[in-house]
Amino acid sequence: MRASNGVASRTRNPRTREGKAMNVEVAFSGSVKSVEALARFLKHLEALVPQPVEVPKVIMADDGIVYVKARFATEEEAWSAGEKMAEVGADIVEETDVLVALAPFAH
Repeated sequence: MRASNGVASRTRNPRTREGKAMNVEVAFSGSVKSVEALARFLKHLEALVPQPVEVPKVIMADDGIVYVKARFATEEEAWSAGEKMAEVGADIVEETDVLVALAPFAH
């Protein structure tokens, strides 16, 4: 399955407007299982506080790991987001054998 478009999903985040779509740039080839794991991961990312300050970008590495690259306003926010999303990623890999990982960074 090839995905090469922006994915918009609805978010109910207190830091953003109610119902605002979260755009995500996606460009990788993967199985349906990988796409489902990514969708589950993004569902948690869109509810994350604070939100990334730029559109997250999704890439699949040669080793099969799906990375979601997201920029945050501060290093503290990036660190916090990484910790929270690591727990989500651990649950997903345990259930699906697909590793989706947040690659957070700050300005």
